[in-house]
Amino acid sequence: MSPGETFRIGIKIAEPESGGPLAVHQRAHAKGPGTNPGYRDAEVEITSQNGRQGALWLFTWDGFSPAEGPRHTRDLCWEEGGRLYDVWVSSPVRQADEARGYFDTAVSTFVRTGG
Repeated sequence: MSPGETFRIGIKIAEPESGGPLAVHQRAHAKGPGTNPGYRDAEVEITSQNGRQGALWLFTWDGFSPAEGPRHTRDLCWEEGGRLYDVWVSSPVRQADEARGYFDTAVSTFVRTGG
């Protein structure tokens, strides 16, 4: 997290799930209203990462508290080397353009280690 928790960057590495990255994000999208209060402006689209099919999930939600305010999240998921990778960045809605730069940097500099 950045100072003040303005920008949050996450990386998840897991076993592949049924249906691949698109299905992973479609399931998360379907659960969005139950897991992210005020879930809205959401979409899941097919993309690629490192030459492999991936999925990009974009959404806005109310944030963790009224004082924090609405947040926007960009989340990329793909399979590679027998693992499922998920990289995301969340920010206040008003700073979504700045967060896009952090997201692009996180994705473009991410390097798998091992296997």
